[in-house]
Amino acid sequence: MLTTPEAKLFWQINSAIKQYTFETVLTSESIIYKTLMDYYNPNKQSTNPEKNSNWFSYLFSIYTKDIFIKGYRTDLTQNDIYEVLPEHKSETLGDKLENEWNIQIDENKTSIPRLLWKYFGQQYILILISLVIPVTLTLTQPKILKKFISYFTPGHNNLSRTDASLYGVLLIAVMLTKRVYQFNFQLRVTEFGIKLRTGFTSLIYRQVLKINPTLVESGKMINLITRDVSEFEEAIYEITNIIRTLSDLVATCYVLYSEIGWLFLIFPTIIVISMFVNTCIAVLVRKFKLKSLKKTDGRYQIIKEALSAIKVIKMNLWEEIYEKKIAKIRREEIYFIRNVNILLFLQLVLSESIHNASWYIIVAISILFKIQSNAETLLVIMNSLNFISFALKANFPRAIHEIATVIAVFKRIGQTLRIKSEESYVEDNNPSPRIKMNLKIHTGHSHNLITLKKCDIVRGITAVTGPIGSGKSLVLKVLIKEYKNVEGDLEVVGSISYASQEPWLFPSTIKHNILFGSSYDENRYLEVLRVCALLEELRLLTDGDSSIVTDGGANLSKGQKARINLARAVYKDRDIYLLDDCLASLDAIVADFVFEQCIKRFLKDKIVILATSSIKYGNRSDNVITMKNGTMQNSHPINSEIPKNADTKSLKDIAGYQAKGEKNESYAEENFNNETPLIKETKETRELYTETKVQGKVHFNVYKKYIEVNGGIVKIVLVLVITGLIQFLKSLINKMESVWINAEQVLFSNATDKEIYIEANQKRHQMLIVLPIIISTTTILMLLNTCFFWVLAAKASRKLHNLLFSNAVRSFMQFFDKNRIGIILNRFSEDILYIDEIVPSTFFQLIGQFVGIVGVIILIATINATFLIPCVLINIFLVFVLMCYLKIGNALKRLEFLTRSPVIGYINATLDGLTTIRTSRMEDTLRKEFDRHQDLYTSSSYMYACCEKTYFLLTGADQTILLIFAVILFVALDDKMTAGNVGLVLTQIFSLTTAELIFYLMMTRLENRMITVERVLEFIKQKQENKDGLVIEHWPKECKIRFKDVSLSYQSDKDQVLKHLNFAIKNKEKVAIVGRTGSGKTSLISTLVRLYDFEGNIFIDNVDIKTLPVDFLRAKISVIPQEPTIFSGTLRENIDPTGQHSDDDIWKAISTVNLSLFQNLDEKIDMNLSICEKQLICVCRALIQRNKIVIFDECNAGVDFDTEALIQKVISEIFAECTVIAIMHKLRYILDFDLVLALDKGVVIESGDPASLLKKKNGTLSNLFKRQ
Repeated sequence: MLTTPEAKLFWQINSAIKQYTFETVLTSESIIYKTLMDYYNPNKQSTNPEKNSNWFSYLFSIYTKDIFIKGYRTDLTQNDIYEVLPEHKSETLGDKLENEWNIQIDENKTSIPRLLWKYFGQQYILILISLVIPVTLTLTQPKILKKFISYFTPGHNNLSRTDASLYGVLLIAVMLTKRVYQFNFQLRVTEFGIKLRTGFTSLIYRQVLKINPTLVESGKMINLITRDVSEFEEAIYEITNIIRTLSDLVATCYVLYSEIGWLFLIFPTIIVISMFVNTCIAVLVRKFKLKSLKKTDGRYQIIKEALSAIKVIKMNLWEEIYEKKIAKIRREEIYFIRNVNILLFLQLVLSESIHNASWYIIVAISILFKIQSNAETLLVIMNSLNFISFALKANFPRAIHEIATVIAVFKRIGQTLRIKSEESYVEDNNPSPRIKMNLKIHTGHSHNLITLKKCDIVRGITAVTGPIGSGKSLVLKVLIKEYKNVEGDLEVVGSISYASQEPWLFPSTIKHNILFGSSYDENRYLEVLRVCALLEELRLLTDGDSSIVTDGGANLSKGQKARINLARAVYKDRDIYLLDDCLASLDAIVADFVFEQCIKRFLKDKIVILATSSIKYGNRSDNVITMKNGTMQNSHPINSEIPKNADTKSLKDIAGYQAKGEKNESYAEENFNNETPLIKETKETRELYTETKVQGKVHFNVYKKYIEVNGGIVKIVLVLVITGLIQFLKSLINKMESVWINAEQVLFSNATDKEIYIEANQKRHQMLIVLPIIISTTTILMLLNTCFFWVLAAKASRKLHNLLFSNAVRSFMQFFDKNRIGIILNRFSEDILYIDEIVPSTFFQLIGQFVGIVGVIILIATINATFLIPCVLINIFLVFVLMCYLKIGNALKRLEFLTRSPVIGYINATLDGLTTIRTSRMEDTLRKEFDRHQDLYTSSSYMYACCEKTYFLLTGADQTILLIFAVILFVALDDKMTAGNVGLVLTQIFSLTTAELIFYLMMTRLENRMITVERVLEFIKQKQENKDGLVIEHWPKECKIRFKDVSLSYQSDKDQVLKHLNFAIKNKEKVAIVGRTGSGKTSLISTLVRLYDFEGNIFIDNVDIKTLPVDFLRAKISVIPQEPTIFSGTLRENIDPTGQHSDDDIWKAISTVNLSLFQNLDEKIDMNLSICEKQLICVCRALIQRNKIVIFDECNAGVDFDTEALIQKVISEIFAECTVIAIMHKLRYILDFDLVLALDKGVVIESGDPASLLKKKNGTLSNLFKRQ
């Protein structure tokens, strides 16, 4: 039961909140708080019309008409995305894959291909069975074509005009059926690929939730989910196409056999040779692909580190360091990507050469063996080879590449899924909770062993104290089974809640962060806010507890983050609470209040283990465990006699506190204004990962910029000219083949006219000599053009990426406040993937298809100029369809990219908080929420695929129209047409319509994919920090600092966090800034290093810092940050990333701070170092910089007494000749400072020398010091 004053205060709070807005919020609890780490749109999505469509609508995609109409009239938004189809649901697919994988684990026979076959095999077989349709059509088409062409050869008396017309109609029907089947087949394969991607993404996310956080490489996990699983989607499409192509190949071989007998063996022989060459190339592709993926993992890791520690990077002026790091790994990555792309297009070139080479060899060998063939036979051979060679060119190289890639992906995903799942702590609600430990904990640094002998813990507060690196945090991780390298006996009975040492907050509201999936209990929630001293914070925030927390809580103070993190732990009703130094970041008044009200009273009937460096809280606990030198030195009740060998340092301070100590109920009362609602009404549901969505078509300037980074218009025109020359040679080859066919017809018919016969024979010999020369020349030019283009594309991609990173890290801090890490990472993962591979590939193919269309139309026009009319009219129609579709396609593609950002952001947030998630037993809840994000992304992807199919159907009508026109024209002008010309025109119509289909497809896809360039350029254009200004030599000399009317607001529409500050700091003065959590102390530091624009002026040595280049200013100030940050890499790279200092200087700094655990500067840093060890590394950075202005931003929070004393010694002795500003919560050494500034709500409310201020009755410093 609460005491009377507490009850009175509680009901005061409760009634005030209800009086205003909270009742309104409560009515929507059932909607909003179904989620944990994000808001979501509660509006029900429309049912996908495909779900209820009939077979005709399904076949011709009529069900997409509504989205086409709406998308044409207005811009599509996220509300227009349909509800995901039941068979596409992430939860359903993930469950089935997970169950099957668990079965394989039990059988000790894990295999990704086996997993795929087990679950998706039957569905895939059904898709393959449908290939009977195109194979049948492939066998039928040549016979119909031969009959139709035979009508135009001499002696066709056995066929009438009606018969020819009938065969023409059949040919049109066959081609129309093939087109309709092709588009539906592609959609079904795409759908299958989407299901694979969705299922494996869900499966990988579930695995991440199960494994030990120390085994999770965040860069690799992000790469797996953003890039690797997407390979499934692409691979299944290409592999299915090659299976279809192989079936067509068999059918083609049969047709060839029926026409030319044993000579058909020439073609499969050439194919086998080609497959061998392509397979050798594929081996190289796989080798380069694996290396590029490894580099990509490393790049993601560095970028994620940089974004997570952007303030540290800016204050230390490390932007250039990270730019060089990224540029180096990017250069290596793009080298492998460029080689992969060149090799892939090399395969395309070789495959494209098969058609002409095969036809030439077959005809040449038939002449050698004196086997004569008529025009119909040669045209059937040409048409069959043309058809199958296009399929081989388009599908075979890509399929080999995708097979090689997917094998690598199988390996990478398999390695992740095979990591042994950790045994999570299982909740055990028990009326008699207890903990018994008799353990030896093996650790990797500081000490080899931590020993806990016969340690029994029951209800009450047990404080675990000890110096830096003594193993306090490790003991808690052992209790929650997050650390396994132990031996001995451990018994934990009861449910556990855990608050981590480094607060983990995820992008969502404050309320979501506290509830974290627990059911909402209004009374408990309000009481938790009170005992965690969050009421005042909520009152100050514009949106109360509906205020959004950015990535890692970057928009909150460290103390605010610590209390929200603690509130999440204590809100859960558990038997055991493990609190890892959660009071270290709080000022004395707030820390005392939280300890008394939250830990001692609210949790009084629970087992509470508090890891702390403060003996003060140990003295006020029920039991103390002292860790030192790897052993449990003391374990005793606090009211028992403390052993003589116990660490009694600073007991005088503690006794002083107890003498002056007082109850802190007044803290909540004095900070609660019942005239202002604490928890504001949520007026609308907000999406966390919202991005600016551009509407309409991609602007011309985006294309212009992309061409510029590709080498400029001159080099692109050069590519265009070379491609035009290649197309001219291709058209010349086709024309020469037509001439050769007519000559062979003359020779076959044994023409009686001797001159005609001799002329035909001469043409044959000319073709035998000239044609292979032109074919070889064309192939060589294609290879050179490919290499030239991809060198340009690789440079462009590298340049865009480096510009993106450089401009991002040099943007103002508001950019990072506005954009979540998930949004930014999406640019560096999915968008850059498109720019690396897909955009240039599309661009190159588009150039080739455009030139090809022009060449084919000109070639057809040389036979009959009348064909220009339908060709021009059809292309006008296709351009009209393209213009109509671009708006819809772009809107859907943008939605696809936008809905992907939450998926990446969710993964990133999860990776940062795995320990908290696992101890809170929230894995299942987070999995469901992740699946919901996936479903939205899946639905947008599938909607785009369906609408693209509809566009294909409209575009594919050109073939039917041209064939109808050709058949009518040929039959009407039968006496003027030769079989060779008819065959050439029909063959070219097939080529033209295929080229037009691909061209307009590439036009839409280029436009859609240029959205990624648009999105990257959007970030590149962000306003940069000012580099202009005065550079003053030997500045600063005296290091005098003066604030003149300085005010700061993080957003223009938000309240000021600093208000009209005016004070001065003398040269070499040591200044302590004190105040309660959230009073504006860190914000003051932000103005001094110009992280944010501010009003007013700050002068250093009478120079307004706004007139200085920002990098020049920051180079003169050393900052030890509030949150100690280390980076992956060596000790040297963490202390001296610039490489400007000698080994002696670095070792001297290390020796100064007593970092004895390191033996080598090139030793890799253990990312699991304690807070104290991380903080000392940060101090080392400042020591070697030797600046005259040094800022300590609350660096003594969370450290033990020895470390605190060491830091104070550094301030007093090492930085004696410097101007030092230190933000302080612990006031043990306050008398060592010359000046104290006390802040409250962004205002300096007290200033002066510490001795005078301590004597001031009821002064801010005096009140804070009393609670030390």
